[in-house]
Amino acid sequence: MYNRLLTILLFFCFLTTAGAQITRYEVTHEGRKVNTPGSESGPIRIGDTLYYSSLQEVSESGGYIDFGITIMRVFKSQVSENGKLSNGEPETFGINHPSRHTGNVAFDLRNGIIYFTRCRLDNSDSYQNEIYYIKSKGGKWSKPQRMGGNVNMKGYNSTHPTIGHISDSVTILYFASDRPGGMGGMDIWYVTVDEKEIGLPTNLGSPINSQYDEITPFYDQTDGVMYFSSDRPGGSGKHDVYSSRGSRNSWRTPTRLPEPINSVEDDLYFTVNCQESDFNAQKTNRNSGYFTSNRSDSYFIHDTSCCHDIYRWDLVTIDTTKVKSKPAVAENKPTEDTCPCKQARRLLPIKLFFHNDEPNPRCQDTTTTLTYFQTYNSYMFMKRTYMERQNEITDSTERSMALASLESFFVEVQYNSEKFEHFIHLLAQDILNGRHVVLTVGGYASPLHNSAYNVNLSKRRISTIVNQLKEYNGGMIRRVMSQPGSGTLEIKSAPFGSSTSPKDVSSSAKDQLHSVYSVDAARERRIEILEYNYR
Repeated sequence: MYNRLLTILLFFCFLTTAGAQITRYEVTHEGRKVNTPGSESGPIRIGDTLYYSSLQEVSESGGYIDFGITIMRVFKSQVSENGKLSNGEPETFGINHPSRHTGNVAFDLRNGIIYFTRCRLDNSDSYQNEIYYIKSKGGKWSKPQRMGGNVNMKGYNSTHPTIGHISDSVTILYFASDRPGGMGGMDIWYVTVDEKEIGLPTNLGSPINSQYDEITPFYDQTDGVMYFSSDRPGGSGKHDVYSSRGSRNSWRTPTRLPEPINSVEDDLYFTVNCQESDFNAQKTNRNSGYFTSNRSDSYFIHDTSCCHDIYRWDLVTIDTTKVKSKPAVAENKPTEDTCPCKQARRLLPIKLFFHNDEPNPRCQDTTTTLTYFQTYNSYMFMKRTYMERQNEITDSTERSMALASLESFFVEVQYNSEKFEHFIHLLAQDILNGRHVVLTVGGYASPLHNSAYNVNLSKRRISTIVNQLKEYNGGMIRRVMSQPGSGTLEIKSAPFGSSTSPKDVSSSAKDQLHSVYSVDAARERRIEILEYNYR
């Protein structure tokens, strides 16, 4: 099964230019190994381990269930040599609490201390975050202790700790707080910490802080750069990632990071990978790291922008002279061995499924503003409803067979969704290399409605894939096509409606068990990417 991996390829965001070389950000969604329909936050990689926080409720069988009482806990995932993540598991330091939220871990590797945030409810039922820490002693971790001094203030939030050093013995703890004395909303503050005492919290002031919110700081000790997120004016989304060079309370004017790091949604918790082998120096690898975002392809339960997922970023340098000199681009006649088309065609056909009358039910529109993954996420969370409806089958053998078929079907739905993501990545590479790609997409419907209605419904379904290809992860393909020398994308629609539906598929509105919730009917509600050609 393909991993949920999609790299955003955007050449218009040049970070550096040296001769014929350009450097750009590439962003990868980290998939279901660590991401859930709840929110993930605070990813930070230390050596070969990714630590992060996840808000979820886990049933006895280990599956995720709808939001009720949820607890945020710190998890860890092992990172392989090729960057693949293992399934996330709860941390083993002993910082998770059975009834309080725990998150936002920060590592002081030099002094063997882990800082983190705990969240509790006060008497007014509002959330209050406080910073705690544990310390390594004789190879064992101490019990969690609440930070002393004035780091935590009753009635106000102290959260998002990150560490810097100004000498061998003095540590700076940066954190976000809405305490009095700030410039407005959440600000970034700092205190000095040594073996004897904790200093008084000091506001970083301008130009880091503003009258808006500044949150999720991360200090890169190696380069002396503070990364943080802010909703100040001038960004492309709700919260954008900024960087500023400096330390303590001396900082340069922040610079907003380019797309695809920033998007139209919230982009938070930007971190740089730390090399654990450089334990004493706490060196970082400035070419890779992680952040969180609730952009369009993040998993969710009810609201398409509710929940944040973990994304990996990498800095990649490309020699543009080699790209320009490719004869296949000039002739526009690539061979199977010199372009991604061979891999893309192997994925076909890709079948993408929908719930009944989705998207935009009960209308005659031929287009929609929804993307495929928006409809996919809500569809996958209807699996339980599909299963429960099979209880209407009285014969136990028939019911068992129907349940098994549905289980297999939803595996197929997910598999095709993951194939589609891999397909988009290959398609973007092809267009970036100057190819002019033509996709043929068929749209289908079950026979529950009349033929004319089903043709329009098929067109709406095809529209979701058009929207996905144009807007996925901030308009990846659309922006790639805007670059000089890049290729184009043409989509040929084939709205078949219910004309190809087998005659034995129920069309009875009174028998929804068979016309809506059966596998036979569900298989007809789809679009298919049928052909991948060049123009």
